[in-house]
Amino acid sequence: MATFAYKARDERGLLVQGNIEAATQREAMMQLDSMGYIPVSAKETGRSGSSSVDDFMLRFQRVKFDDLIFFTRQLRTVVRSAIPIVTGLRALAEQTTNPRLQKAVVAVSQDIDKGLSFSDALSKHKGVFSEIYVAMVRSGETSGNLEETLDRLSDLLEFQMKTRETIKSAMRYPVFVVITLISAFIVLVNVVVPKFAPLFKSAKIALPLPTQILLIINDIFQNYLGISLAILAALVVAFILYKRTEAGKYAIDVLKLKIPLIGDVILKTCMSRFAFTLENLVSSGVPILRTLDIVSRTVGNEFIAKKVLDISENIEKGHGIARPLKEAKIFPALVIHLISTGEETGALEDMLREISTHYDREVTYTVNRLSAYIEPILTVGLAGMVLFLALAIFMPWWNIMSAMRGAG
Repeated sequence: MATFAYKARDERGLLVQGNIEAATQREAMMQLDSMGYIPVSAKETGRSGSSSVDDFMLRFQRVKFDDLIFFTRQLRTVVRSAIPIVTGLRALAEQTTNPRLQKAVVAVSQDIDKGLSFSDALSKHKGVFSEIYVAMVRSGETSGNLEETLDRLSDLLEFQMKTRETIKSAMRYPVFVVITLISAFIVLVNVVVPKFAPLFKSAKIALPLPTQILLIINDIFQNYLGISLAILAALVVAFILYKRTEAGKYAIDVLKLKIPLIGDVILKTCMSRFAFTLENLVSSGVPILRTLDIVSRTVGNEFIAKKVLDISENIEKGHGIARPLKEAKIFPALVIHLISTGEETGALEDMLREISTHYDREVTYTVNRLSAYIEPILTVGLAGMVLFLALAIFMPWWNIMSAMRGAG
């Protein structure tokens, strides 16, 4: 089998292009004809080295939230207009600017032509369409309400993008300041300190502690920089490898929740994701056990994800949702109270929506408050670094001057 890049026209005369698997060019043309296309050309690419390289590089290209949201909203319009899904996907592929998403959409349309369901075709592209995306589309197919499901899905994607952007914008300034401080410190240690180090070391006086620390750092940079960088790189690699393990992810996520201020933001963000995702999946008709399994993968914290799975196990044993939530001892009282009320009154979706809205506001408020706290903390850190450098450089001079006066 080889891969052929084809160009063809659909029933409306629109030019469509993509890739197709076939043994020969003639077979590729016959496949296009059986799919309802008018073949224009089919060129073999499957054995081409450049194509393989392009496919490999395409895996590293990220599909942004904006691309996926725009595609989902266009797809909803296609479904609302009662246009055949395959025809709509081919038209959307031509309008998609992201190469990885475009290739995935073309492949999905081809798989549907071969007899796969829309959700099964999407599930073959996990790097583009997330598990929750596939699950909601599958529920929309099952219930026959795909249009409303796609509308909810686009709202969910917008919510996830908004939450991420809020946190990123709040951390942008602190990260910039920290990087600047570290860069300034490295420059001072490598440029300024070497000019004073020989004099301080040759002086027959007891050096102050800040100066001793600065000289040790200078020695490390001057004599052991390669070893230090190797050790640092090894520690970073070890941390990354540990973080990829289940035990590592779990331990780090538990630690994140205990960090002052930041832990509060993470918990509220997880609660907002939990409620919003749960409400959308329940409203879309996804079974509750399947819903909690998906929610556990989308909350963004392994510790809370395990608690969600524990809730799922309790529900399977015949318990409701509210009681396991309380036993988890991680969910705030507000979440437990509103879900309990929704469960008793049959208005669970409304209560989940209320929780999501509440914590959405709380995340924004807490992030803004965190930004207000970070600025003075960074100011104090900057002042501390300047003070340390000043004492480390000027205190020995004062001691040398004092010693000279005593000798005189």
